Amino acid sequence: MKSKIKHFHVLFIVLLSSSIFLLSTASAETIKSAYGYLEPVTLTMHQIALTAKLDTGAETASISAKNILLYEMDGQEYASFTVAHPELEQPVHYNLPIVQHVKIKKRASEHTQKDRYHSRPVVNLQIQFDGKPHTIMVNLIDRSHFSTPMLLGRKALKKLNAVVDSTKKNTLLYETDS
Repeated sequence: MKSKIKHFHVLFIVLLSSSIFLLSTASAETIKSAYGYLEPVTLTMHQIALTAKLDTGAETASISAKNILLYEMDGQEYASFTVAHPELEQPVHYNLPIVQHVKIKKRASEHTQKDRYHSRPVVNLQIQFDGKPHTIMVNLIDRSHFSTPMLLGRKALKKLNAVVDSTKKNTLLYETDS
């Protein structure tokens, strides 16, 4: 009986040591937080809170922009735009450098055989998510006909170190499932 207990004790110590070693070698990047499919985001520059849809089916992030004006200044392309959406009480204005243009595939009902993509300007936008500051790339498009003014796609979710639990929403506002 004592040998079985001793054997069990040794096995327990080996398993415990192995577990502690594996947990201690896990990089910080592999530790991700789970969020719901809808979460609050704050636009840092104006301290405006809005709802973002966390969408693993989208590659890029988008924000609801109207009155988009592209212009050049000192050899740099800029976008002047207003973040506006029915959810927001007051629109906010930005002038930001364009970091790139992306091609977004049009819906089947929107395109012809020749014209399958929208070209959208992309800017870096400073946000707060889960109490932490981030700079993410967002493309500019009028999202006023969508339920949320912002969409966070896979690239932004990776930068935020986030995974999405599609059965939950607003986990940053409430501790319970909504």
